Amino acid sequence: MEVIRKQNPIRFTLGLLIFGALLPINGCQKGNPPVQKSDADTVAVLATKPPERPLVILYSYSPIGLELRQMVQTQTDTVWAGREITYAYGPGPIVLANSGVGIANAAATTQFLIDRYNPKGIIFCGIASAVNPAHHIGDLVIPEKFVTFDYGYWGDQGLVTDSVTVGRADSAGFDRALEIPVDLDLYAELGEAANNAAYLLRGVGRRLPEIHQGGTAISGNAFLDNKAKRDQLYKQLKAQITDTESAGVVQTAHAAGVPVVVMRACAAPAGESTSSEAQADLVDFFKVSAHNVALVLRQFLTP
Repeated sequence: MEVIRKQNPIRFTLGLLIFGALLPINGCQKGNPPVQKSDADTVAVLATKPPERPLVILYSYSPIGLELRQMVQTQTDTVWAGREITYAYGPGPIVLANSGVGIANAAATTQFLIDRYNPKGIIFCGIASAVNPAHHIGDLVIPEKFVTFDYGYWGDQGLVTDSVTVGRADSAGFDRALEIPVDLDLYAELGEAANNAAYLLRGVGRRLPEIHQGGTAISGNAFLDNKAKRDQLYKQLKAQITDTESAGVVQTAHAAGVPVVVMRACAAPAGESTSSEAQADLVDFFKVSAHNVALVLRQFLTP
């Protein structure tokens, strides 16, 4: 037996009223124009876009920082753990920062800048001692990879450099690596900028600086100024230059997945800084090295 239910007239009327009220909202009425976003809506959407990521230019030699500040439009200056940090434009957002001296200081500064600014890349510049006998005072060197030369085993044969343990934020576990590479894209771009600016570089004495790109550079907390040790490291690692910070910066950036590249101006060859010839050239070197590094970076930043 079929049961027929009568429609409640009040409920039916309310249903029609609710349905009719929804028609304009759902665009069911004919001729209803599309919803137009106002300028305020567009501005609100743009305001939610993340800001452009800055390029970090890190330096270990303060006169380079002074030269760089003259190239950019300074926005804000701050100090973190004794290091001066400048947020600027020149063109695009740039962060200039002093690394501090030594591998631990440089690594700590690099990690702070990565956490604070989320940079799109890092260029680290400074001065170094030549290891390769083909490099001379004033030359600019852009290495392809870095080794921490004073990490290893000290036994009967003296210190034997060993691989370091390297982790990455985008993967689990650790790997061991003797050499840690720089970013090849930044490496190529900085090398091109250096070669384009080469004719503008100031000389040391009567010699014009040369640009050397490639090979291995070494870093250690110990300042290397011993010719016998220099010759050993050149033979063992084919090292081009040595400094006291770069390997820490490169390893920290590599672990965080941030592109990094390094450029260093050669001071005296390791083990020869006290020679009369080196002392004479070093007077000129300290006058022009910061200028030459800044020239290359200006070329790099020119659109």
